[in-house]
Amino acid sequence: MELKNIFKMEMYKNRNDKPYLLLIAVLTMMMLLLTFWSISLEKSGFAGDSQYETGYAIYWLLLVFTVLGLAVFSLLYPFRLLNTDYKNRVMSLIFASGVSREKYYLVKISATILTCFMATLAILFIPAVTFLLVYPEVFVEMMQQFIENFTLSNIVPFVLRVIFSLLAYFVTLTTAVIITKGRVSGIFLFIGFLFAVSFVQTMFTMPLLLSFEYNVNFNLNVSTVSSIIQIIVFALIGLAVLRKQDL
Repeated sequence: MELKNIFKMEMYKNRNDKPYLLLIAVLTMMMLLLTFWSISLEKSGFAGDSQYETGYAIYWLLLVFTVLGLAVFSLLYPFRLLNTDYKNRVMSLIFASGVSREKYYLVKISATILTCFMATLAILFIPAVTFLLVYPEVFVEMMQQFIENFTLSNIVPFVLRVIFSLLAYFVTLTTAVIITKGRVSGIFLFIGFLFAVSFVQTMFTMPLLLSFEYNVNFNLNVSTVSSIIQIIVFALIGLAVLRKQDL
């Protein structure tokens, strides 16, 4: 089976995951409600102190639940996409059809990243457009500050840092899923991996950062290199386990 056909199959399966499509719709509505409520709170101020305090309390309640929902979603959704084949017990059939485990690993991570990116756009698009239409002056001011504070030499290291940190996140989660064969314990293993990685990175990068004068680009580059090392280490671990795994 060709690589692009495997990828199409994975994307089709992800697009038709109805429980999580419903969850994405709920999070989108929560973000939209939070956006409109904050705009209403800002523009009207609510008539009277007690009404304003009530509206402000509701705003913070919505904010807390939305942030918690997004945080849980950012962990459970990619975990769900990655462990589906383990739960459905179809991995042995996939490999029996001639798909190499290395190809499967690459396609699975790629499809998961793209699906999560599309879900993020779906959740944030309407609130972002609403904010832009209601507060165009704020958007212009933010862009001006961004242009003033960042140059091309700053933006490139920052973008690379974000990209490789996200890749490291997905690769580490994939390794946890592979080791635990898609069981829920993979979430706790993943959290343990993150703590271990954070500890090791602090031990090795902190002396390096302290030995040089503070520089934004240097710090970003050190973080990017750390993420690249994390990607390589966990990708090798995940592939080694997957090659030997009895399915």
